[in-house]
Amino acid sequence: MSDGHDDEPPPMAGRRKDGKPFKEGNIRADGSYMVGRNRPPPGSQFRKGDGRERGKRPKGVRNADTEFERELKRKIVIREDGKERKVTKGHAVDVRLIDNATRGGQNRAIELVDQRRQRITARKEEAARHYHSLSDMEILERYLRERAEELKIDPDLFGDPDASEGVCDD
Repeated sequence: MSDGHDDEPPPMAGRRKDGKPFKEGNIRADGSYMVGRNRPPPGSQFRKGDGRERGKRPKGVRNADTEFERELKRKIVIREDGKERKVTKGHAVDVRLIDNATRGGQNRAIELVDQRRQRITARKEEAARHYHSLSDMEILERYLRERAEELKIDPDLFGDPDASEGVCDD
């Protein structure tokens, strides 16, 4: 009787990455191992449709934040001063918040508008700090002045960096 295993070793004896041979009886015909890292024994492998949860999100279901963003981007029609216009829901929320702060005098709405305004201002100030205060020409001139001797450039071409503007040495 044959139990699925041949008594003869496979034609190619496979080897692990460290050069040692695979355990006897754990080698396929092509020389690779049958059971080991990322290859569980057939009896303990998952079967399709066994009803167990695998920790995946079901197909087609989106993240809650994605759903929220998508809903904010949907367009609706609002009416202002008798005129209709189509805007996103996010824009409509902003309009309503600002209206409540300015017309309604609602303190919470005023605080939220002020917080957002401060956040925007802080972001702009942070972005402005990333730019150099010197122009590109000034940066290049300083670099060349520092390396003038190495690059064999006459430093007089750049003028005197210590001389004040508008002062003559007569």
